[in-house]
Amino acid sequence: MTRKTDKIRIALIGAGPRGLGALEALVARVKNSDITLDLTLFDDLQLPGAGPNFDPAQTPHSILNIPLREVDIPPALSLPCGDFAKWQAHRGHGDTERFPPRAELGAYLMARFRDLTRSSGVNIKVTALKTKASRLDRADAGWQIRADDETFGPFDEVLLIPGQPLTPPDEQWARWIEHAEDTEACVINAYPDRLLLAAAESWAGRKVGIRGLGLSTCDVMRFLTVGLGGRFETGTYHPSGREPAMIYAFSLNGQPPFPKPADSTLDKKFDPTPEEVEQFEIAVQEAVAQEPDRALAPICEALLPPVLRIGKALGAGFDEQAVREWLQTEQSSPGAQENDSPEDALKHGIAMAEGSAPPTVGYCVGQVWRKIQNELRANFNSAQMEADTARTIVGFDEGLKRYSYGPPLRSSKELLALLEAGLVSLRVVDDPDIELIDGGWHLEEHDKEANVSVMIDAVLPPPSLDAVSDGLFEQLKSEGALCPRYEGSGAATAPDGQVIDRDGNLRKGLSMLGRLALGSVIAADSIHDCFGASSERWADGVLDRKGYSQG
Repeated sequence: MTRKTDKIRIALIGAGPRGLGALEALVARVKNSDITLDLTLFDDLQLPGAGPNFDPAQTPHSILNIPLREVDIPPALSLPCGDFAKWQAHRGHGDTERFPPRAELGAYLMARFRDLTRSSGVNIKVTALKTKASRLDRADAGWQIRADDETFGPFDEVLLIPGQPLTPPDEQWARWIEHAEDTEACVINAYPDRLLLAAAESWAGRKVGIRGLGLSTCDVMRFLTVGLGGRFETGTYHPSGREPAMIYAFSLNGQPPFPKPADSTLDKKFDPTPEEVEQFEIAVQEAVAQEPDRALAPICEALLPPVLRIGKALGAGFDEQAVREWLQTEQSSPGAQENDSPEDALKHGIAMAEGSAPPTVGYCVGQVWRKIQNELRANFNSAQMEADTARTIVGFDEGLKRYSYGPPLRSSKELLALLEAGLVSLRVVDDPDIELIDGGWHLEEHDKEANVSVMIDAVLPPPSLDAVSDGLFEQLKSEGALCPRYEGSGAATAPDGQVIDRDGNLRKGLSMLGRLALGSVIAADSIHDCFGASSERWADGVLDRKGYSQG
């Protein structure tokens, strides 16, 4: 490595897992050099490495949606913390089939951040500011950041890793907030879980609505049951008496997500072969070069062999024509293939996850898709393509999340037990009509209805740059430094994370990684993406812009 300067001044705006992954990639590249990393963190939560999603102070009822055996994020360097499996084993949690609480992963990530900045062998100066950056400007000497009426900098590099920045409530939720303020009704977000649990202590006897039927709803169900003293035992729920009288969950399509296979033995049966993975990578490379209406053709063609092979091995009765028809429908109307009632879909999903029922086309497609996410990211994120082509491929991935990002089998079984216990109802689950009434809401679906006095929002805001109302992002959007990749998407960025302004130019040294760049990147919601190739490309770009030759 040729040295032209001995210091790189970096600002991280946000300091969660993605910041850790980016910093780790950079540290691995400057190890054994004379370079000093002068790092300033702007994060009002001060949870470096973990961020709010993996806050170690969370309750144990918020769990990962992947088992320990699938948390494959080894450090890029030799650090005292080791990998997550080693960390867990030392604490008596070595069961690789266990779905760990997010708090446990957060504690590990914070320890890994400390080890990286203290024990990596690289000279790192860290200034952690418990504040939010409010303004960002480019000066001759570098980037200047405004926070708490002070100016910090100059910085050679600014990395925006906001996670989920401030977004105003959507029209429906804003109306409900106003309604609750005028009545004795209650509105509350699913997270932070501590706030929800504290509020739920006074909900015994009340009827509760949950907006959403995805992974967050699985967490909320646990908050309102075991979080209030109940317990699940041999497939039955035993209430504490502190729970709400009834919980009504609902969503736009009324369908629960499909659980992951029960254990590693069954899960391995959905593994694509190395040759099938290679063909999928070739297909994605072809897809990103296509016009939007042709982009999904090579991808779907590459899915046929593994889905047919796996389906046959597991006793499924579908043939090639059925798979083609399913994939064709998925491209135009994701989810339209599924016509079971919500409860029947839940039971069928559990049976497939247990291996007691053969998988459907959708279940096979979804599990294969889950297993090739790294290859999808690698070949999409590094490519240049038409915006509408990106929109098409991202949309296909988002639709398949009902399978590929499915919950633990445990969560689906818990929901079924709560239905059988009469504590949860899906009677108004499918996009009900909702009317504001005195003290709450009236939900109605066809001839079924329910009244609730508490409403919980378990829907994560979409990663739309236009919707973000955080002051820093409003400034950068108004000046044209940040612009969406396409309507409704995240920010336009280059493969190395540098932002692309509204004139199509790179803003040197200003980069963004993660979910709010969706459209420029794909499948960004996974913990694995925080430590993947995007972070490595960013680190390479930092060194290139500082004039280092690597070799």
